[in-house]
Amino acid sequence: MKYGVYIAGGGQDAGKTTISLGLVSYFKKMFPDDVAFIKPLGQKSTIVDGTSVGQDSYLLDNAMELGIPVKYTSPFSTSSGAAEKFIKTGEPSDLKKNIRRSYKYLNSKYKVVVVEGTGHPGVGSVFNLSNADVASMLGVPVILVLNGGIGSTIDRFSLCIEPFRNKKVKLLGVIINKILPEKEEKVKSVLSEWFDSIGVPVLGYVPYMNTLSSPSLGVLSREMGAETLYLNEELNMKSVTGFNSAFGNTEEILKMIADEPNRALVVSAGRLDVIESVLARKLSGVFSDGPSAMILCGKNEVDKWIIEACKRAGLPLFCSNAPFERTVKKIHHKIFKVEPGESKKIENIIELIGSNVDMDMIEGLLKDPDKNEEGDEGSLIGKVLFAPFRIIEKLLKRK
Repeated sequence: MKYGVYIAGGGQDAGKTTISLGLVSYFKKMFPDDVAFIKPLGQKSTIVDGTSVGQDSYLLDNAMELGIPVKYTSPFSTSSGAAEKFIKTGEPSDLKKNIRRSYKYLNSKYKVVVVEGTGHPGVGSVFNLSNADVASMLGVPVILVLNGGIGSTIDRFSLCIEPFRNKKVKLLGVIINKILPEKEEKVKSVLSEWFDSIGVPVLGYVPYMNTLSSPSLGVLSREMGAETLYLNEELNMKSVTGFNSAFGNTEEILKMIADEPNRALVVSAGRLDVIESVLARKLSGVFSDGPSAMILCGKNEVDKWIIEACKRAGLPLFCSNAPFERTVKKIHHKIFKVEPGESKKIENIIELIGSNVDMDMIEGLLKDPDKNEEGDEGSLIGKVLFAPFRIIEKLLKRK
């Protein structure tokens, strides 16, 4: 049998790519050379061999070593002005044809095809390619990824189910992602009861891990346009996650470094009080671990004594001529997605999803999908429609 599954999200950055990585990894263990990935509509692109391709397609193909041509894994990647051009001219006019052709090819060559959606269910509507449109066109069931909460999660589900219901797309279940650790038990308890009352399987509860959304040192220095002044050869740049900004007095900054030693320190080149204190503690052995690196902002050239001290302390040093405040504001507001070279982070993602998502249940649902018709009270959609009455009935029984 051939299997296709569509990973849709309740919104942007819901975790579709991390779930896709976990699924592809799981199925690859069962079918080593028989798993494919496709992202029909990509919003963020990168240049590969002179061609613009979707970042997520490029990531999955490289991280999972799929070896599939990008024309199949990324049939359409939007760019600035594409929506306006499509509305005015209808061009490109072959979008649906290209997506169908790509999926048909992958479906004919591979046993399992994981399809990743874009944004929330309505994204792509301007091209007549919303997530529901694409899932319906390809004839694949959907897993909906929702951010962890209680009221907000239920509200988001109720909003997101509608486009798929209208297109009669099969919903396999939901995955609740990015649950705050201190709320995990409460979220599981309440959502399990609610989704059970409407007959929707919860396929996994995935806790929030800050390190997965934190940039590696290589990504961070690239985004800041920073020059490498000294790099400790023993340092694994991929294992450095996130950064701290040197605002406040020196003692506050030093405490922050001690509390989170795996992070890089972004500091103004003019804060010699901070730079000297950090280097003194590194050289004396007080700071045996942190910070993982130091990035100086607002100066083209750095004094030689600072570079030499960093070398003696084994502290990687970078500099950027961009102003400190502007740089910090830029990187604080940026959402960092995992990149192909971040092997440690990819390993952590695969382990996290594998440990918290019921892959066996997903496989079972793919093999034996629910055949109920829409509108029947026993069907998935019927259960959603009748859910309020069932909940009221339960409350009355409790009384």
